[in-house]
Amino acid sequence: MWTAASAVTTLTLASTAAFIVWRVIQWFIETDADSHFPASQHFLEDPSSFDKVPPPSIFSEATKSLSVIIPAYNEEHRLPVTLEDLIGYLRHRRDKQGANFTYEIIIVDDGSVDNTSGVAFDYVRKHSFETVRVIRLARNMGKGRAVKAGMMIARGEHLLMADADDATNISDLAKLEDALKQLTTPGASPTTRMLQQKSGLGMAVGSRAHMQEQAVNRRSWHRNMLMRGFHLLVMMVIGDSVKDTQCGFKLFTRRAARSLYKNQRIKRWCFDVELIYLAQELHIPIAEVPVQWREVPGSKIRLTSMISMAVELLAVLLGYKVFGRWTIKSEAEV
Repeated sequence: MWTAASAVTTLTLASTAAFIVWRVIQWFIETDADSHFPASQHFLEDPSSFDKVPPPSIFSEATKSLSVIIPAYNEEHRLPVTLEDLIGYLRHRRDKQGANFTYEIIIVDDGSVDNTSGVAFDYVRKHSFETVRVIRLARNMGKGRAVKAGMMIARGEHLLMADADDATNISDLAKLEDALKQLTTPGASPTTRMLQQKSGLGMAVGSRAHMQEQAVNRRSWHRNMLMRGFHLLVMMVIGDSVKDTQCGFKLFTRRAARSLYKNQRIKRWCFDVELIYLAQELHIPIAEVPVQWREVPGSKIRLTSMISMAVELLAVLLGYKVFGRWTIKSEAEV
């Protein structure tokens, strides 16, 4: 029997559902608007003069061979080891290849509350502002946003995303570079393959998939269950063409980075999956390359992080595929 109480309950539920739908739509609109920030939004800082330096733009011509972008959140202890290994490797390559091999390292401090920026500025002083550059975000905005901020001001012909924990052997960069040189769409005609090789479009993804069995044996049963659920969601978004989407070691050609990072919207954990989805939609070839990787103490992945990752994957699925609120701009449009 329909009563006043049931009518109130129904109205309350309907109002709540309408509010949730409205908030979801608003979130998609706000996230979309926030993603289109200009490179000039973030200043570089030169510790020798304390000047804020207007940044370059990824849409300008490359003036370096390689840019390495390192997102860092509370990494004062792990960052020095990473930078020492990285700078040593890059110097060795410059000595071997000659002066034509030029590089820059861009450290993006994602609102750290420790001395991450202080450590980064020490390396600017030691190796020069031309070689090491620092962006400080006003607050913690997420790894995805930090990487995007660095990519948008990079000067390299190739752009490498590398984690601050030194978990991946930096010498494996050569494997990613070789993969980019060989990268073409499987099954394409010889003419298409030749055009793709000349196009300057490509993305090489470091992968730990060859270590999967070892990782499963180390993890707890509930963590393995969560990972299976995560991979199921990933497959719903990008299929199974890339086995390891989350390895923080990815190399992009400049043309590819322009298109991908201009379109990127996810700020935190699952921006990697979004980048692969965007690459698929924009017909940017992807190579998955096995890399050497080791577990490093200090991981920031928690149970709540896994929940956030699931929410972000659903956002990618809904934003691009279901609601169509997030449109993808072509290279000509960006």
